[in-house]
Amino acid sequence: LDSDRVKPSQWNLLRIGVYELVYAPKTADYAILNEAVQLARQAGSKKGAGFINAVLRNVQRAIEDRQTTPEAKRIRRMVPQTPESGCLFNDAIMPDPDTEAVQYFSVAFSIPQPLIAEWLKTFGKEKTRAICFASNRSPSVIAQPNTLHTTTVDWIDQLGDEDIAIEQRADEFRIRRGGKINTSRRWREGLFFIQDTTAANAIKTLSPTPDWTVLDVCAAPGGKCMASAVRMRDKGVILASDADAERLKKVRENAQRMRLQSIEIVPPSRLEQTVQKLKRLDAIVLDVPCSNTGVLARRVEARWRWTPEAVANLRRTQQQLLHQAAALAHRKTKILYSTCSIQPEENGEQIQAFLTQHNRFTLLTEKLTLPALQSPDAFDHDGGYAAVLQSL
Repeated sequence: LDSDRVKPSQWNLLRIGVYELVYAPKTADYAILNEAVQLARQAGSKKGAGFINAVLRNVQRAIEDRQTTPEAKRIRRMVPQTPESGCLFNDAIMPDPDTEAVQYFSVAFSIPQPLIAEWLKTFGKEKTRAICFASNRSPSVIAQPNTLHTTTVDWIDQLGDEDIAIEQRADEFRIRRGGKINTSRRWREGLFFIQDTTAANAIKTLSPTPDWTVLDVCAAPGGKCMASAVRMRDKGVILASDADAERLKKVRENAQRMRLQSIEIVPPSRLEQTVQKLKRLDAIVLDVPCSNTGVLARRVEARWRWTPEAVANLRRTQQQLLHQAAALAHRKTKILYSTCSIQPEENGEQIQAFLTQHNRFTLLTEKLTLPALQSPDAFDHDGGYAAVLQSL
């Protein structure tokens, strides 16, 4: 196609139509084509409608089977849909995954080649494939109940009264269906908040107790503050600060909605003097800015922002925050360092560099979680990293 002669609105209709032909095999071909043509006509262009119809029919004819199982001998003819299925074309349209793995994964999953190359180098081909599928999934909405004001059984029943269905696996709760969450009465009453399992597990790793004083340096919008407050039974003190004063307002709003009394907002200009007055500081939470490569399913555009230069800038910010936390830490203070990235240079390598420069700290635990699709035992989840350090 001559891209200069195709209008933006026509490109959008073609994108939607091709996407549905390739990735929505349960929708009939004729319905996809008819809908695209009707939308083109509604835009006031009979000629455009004919063009859309012709292109989509060519794509339709190029497809042998809209959903079938993968086979090694025809992998270059197949666009993967899930680990178990793909759309099979008449001819080879994909790079060879054996000799051109970077190009193959990039084309198959719409992820930039430099990022794919990093994943292949770090994780190998099979894990990279799993990361790619998870990065393109439709992510679950995981809810965390506010057990200070309800029980999980009552909360599930209460949401059911609003036609919001909850699916439970162990201590995970997925919102299966329902209306807008933020119009729910139980949301307004502060009976739950939204937080992916990987992010929630970071606070579980820190395991704050009700007598702790916790400082959250990058608190906005407040997810880890709320998780800490619920785990601490709304006792102790949680000091919430953030460099972005506007986003810090969101922490206050969330704390008020959740009816949490232990969260205190500290403007960044008062952070150092506030900490100096503390008799104890049990933990510092650092949920640092990162490249978001563990949450590409939620922040789809982040893949196109990823460059080695961007990561280098983020690393400098992460280092500054770690050094700031080290300066604020008391004796025996724990530092929870967390990201929603899966890149080694933002995670384990960052921590090792910090420990080399700050020998009064020791690493207690660290965990890298790769993004994953749903399994028989667990819901799908994001990727991320969490490490707990402690000053001696």
